[in-house]
Amino acid sequence: MLLSRKTLQRILGFLWLMDGLLQLEPLMFTGNMINSIMKPMLEGQPGFIEPSLQFIVNQTTLHLAVVNVLIAVVQICLGLGFLLLSDRWVKELVIASIVWAFIVWYGGEGMSMLLTGQASVLSGAPGAVLLYPLLGFAIYPRRKSEPASQQGKVNVRYDGLLTRAHLRRVLSGFWFFAALLQLQPNWWQPGQISQTIGAVIGQGGLDAVLVDPVLRLLSNITATIEIPLNIALIVVFLALGIGVAVARREQLRAFLVASIAVSIVIWYCSQAFGMILTGMSTDFNSGLLVVVMALACWPKAQTFRFTRTRTAREARQGEESETVQHV
Repeated sequence: MLLSRKTLQRILGFLWLMDGLLQLEPLMFTGNMINSIMKPMLEGQPGFIEPSLQFIVNQTTLHLAVVNVLIAVVQICLGLGFLLLSDRWVKELVIASIVWAFIVWYGGEGMSMLLTGQASVLSGAPGAVLLYPLLGFAIYPRRKSEPASQQGKVNVRYDGLLTRAHLRRVLSGFWFFAALLQLQPNWWQPGQISQTIGAVIGQGGLDAVLVDPVLRLLSNITATIEIPLNIALIVVFLALGIGVAVARREQLRAFLVASIAVSIVIWYCSQAFGMILTGMSTDFNSGLLVVVMALACWPKAQTFRFTRTRTAREARQGEESETVQHV
């Protein structure tokens, strides 16, 4: 991998640590967390889901400071664990992070609104915190023995449960799922994409200078081209899904570059960098996680050089062999 298992572990640790620190922002201890983050997730939830989410919102409202500190402490501990603890603790940390990720995904994000018919990769679906377990599986140590050396010693190394090939399939599946979400009836109605972009405007902080002017312009432009834009998004997502899935090794980098570019555009233009500059963010949103996943799928350049060199050497050897036989 371009990103080794250890590098992915540090990235995952950094993400959890930052999530915990973001939870300690002053605005998170006010009604803004309830009204701007938690209550909106109740809209459109199925009847068998909504009561449990409403209970969580009510309890968080009554014990806001305690809940915030608890969330922050857990996530900071996970982050520091991945960054500082030795490899012998990685399995336990991965399992703990997966359990916690699903708790946050359900109770804090309402499953990214996937059951409401309103979910879209534009707004962060299927959820950044749901992508954390995928990175966790990629660093979960799996013992793998290599052939014995000349001295008779068996070389042992550790791979993740998800290899680069597995992550490539996951990335492809993500883009197929993104296209599927855009096919929902909600996204064929006028103003939906424009409203999604407009929802992250005016949240304050540095966003007012770095993000809002561009997003306000995009919101106005997209309001008049909703249907063609949605069709274009579906085509782009499908193209990325197919390309990442079936591209040959030599062509894979082009599709990964395209995946990274589209992810960054979405992260900026519809997710506002997860609103981390507003003081009201709980994570970086999914755009950044998809970039990390694409980098984890990236084949090393020397692999291609080695392959080309070996192919050329084999070709020369074949030519020499044919010459000798002819002589």
